[in-house]
Amino acid sequence: MDEKFNLDIIDSTFVRFAVGSKVVGQVVALTQDGYIVNIGGKKDGIIPYNDCEKLNDGDEIEAVIMSTHTDNGAVLLSKRKADEIRKGSELVGNLKVGDNTEIVITNATNNGLVSKIGNVSVFVPASQVSSHRTDIRKYVGEKVNVQILEIDLSTNKIIASIRAYEKQERLTKEKAFWDSIYEGKIVKGMVSHFTDFGAFIKINDFDCLLHNSEASYESSKKASEILELNKEYEFKVIKVDKENKKVALSLKALQENPLIEKYKKYSIGDIVEAKVKKILPFGAILNIEDGVDGMLHIKEASAFYIKNIYEVAKVGEILKVKIIECIPEKMKISFSLKALQMDELSGYIVD
Repeated sequence: MDEKFNLDIIDSTFVRFAVGSKVVGQVVALTQDGYIVNIGGKKDGIIPYNDCEKLNDGDEIEAVIMSTHTDNGAVLLSKRKADEIRKGSELVGNLKVGDNTEIVITNATNNGLVSKIGNVSVFVPASQVSSHRTDIRKYVGEKVNVQILEIDLSTNKIIASIRAYEKQERLTKEKAFWDSIYEGKIVKGMVSHFTDFGAFIKINDFDCLLHNSEASYESSKKASEILELNKEYEFKVIKVDKENKKVALSLKALQENPLIEKYKKYSIGDIVEAKVKKILPFGAILNIEDGVDGMLHIKEASAFYIKNIYEVAKVGEILKVKIIECIPEKMKISFSLKALQMDELSGYIVD
C-alpha cells in the first residue's frame, strides 16, 4: 500500500482530544455560536463568544479542551481557561516560600482545602486553616489569602497556610497601630462591649479602654449610660502603655467641663464670701459655690503677721475674700484676705 495513502499514518498526525488538555489553533470562521478554531484534528474547535474578548479571523490562540462532544460536532474550547493557566504558571514561577498570594478554594476534604494556581495544585492542611472557621467546607468557592509554606515543582504541588497569612497580617497591623498611637491623639473607635468599670473601644481591631471616670463629667454616670453598643465615637488618647499593650481613652476630654462656665462668672477684683473647705500647711481651700474651689495661700491670709493659717481660717467658717487670680480654663482661682484688708486700711489714709 502506498505510504501516502496509509490512513494509520495520516490519523497519527491528528490531535487527540482529551478534556483538560491544552491545544494551539487558528481562528478560521465566526458563526452564530462562536469562533471556529482549527486545532489540527479531525474536528474543529469552537470557542463561545462569552468566553473571551473579540477574536479575528486568522488569530492564533491557545485554548483548553472543555468537552469533546457538542451539538454541532465541534470540540468545545476555552481561551479563558488557557489564559488562567498561563497566568497561574507565571505566578507560580515567581512565588517563593513565605510569599502571600490569593487562591480560590475548589474543594474541601477532611484533611484540608484544595485549589490550583495554573497547573500547580495548592493544598491548605486543616491545621493551617483559619482559627475563625469551624466548618472548612464553607470555604469552597471563596477567594482567600494564603502564605506559601512549601513549593515542589517536580510534583507540581504547593503547601499553603491561611493561618500563617492571618498571623502576619495581625503582626503588621499591630506594628502600624503602635507606631501611630500617642497620647493626645484624637481617634475614632467603635464600642465593642461594656464592663462594670467602663467600655472597650475597637480602634483598628484593637481593644482600648474607656474607664467610667473618663466617660462624662457627671461622675455618677457609667459608660454604658452614655454610649451605644456598636456605634462609633471620637475619643482622646490619654495614656499609651506599649510594653503592656494598653491604651486608655477619654470621651469627656473632648467636651468642655461644665464647671468652667461656673468659673467664668468670676473676675479678678471680685469680693466674695467663701467657705473654708480644707486646711493645708501652706494655706486653705475655699469654696464659693458647688464645684468652684480656690486657694487662699498663707502669704495672702493676712496683712498682719500670723504664725499659721489657723489664726484666720477654720474649717466650715465663712470668709469674705478678694479674688486676685482667675483662670476659668484651668479652673483656678486664688483668694486674698490681705488684699481686702489693705483696701479697707487704705480708706483711713489721709492725704
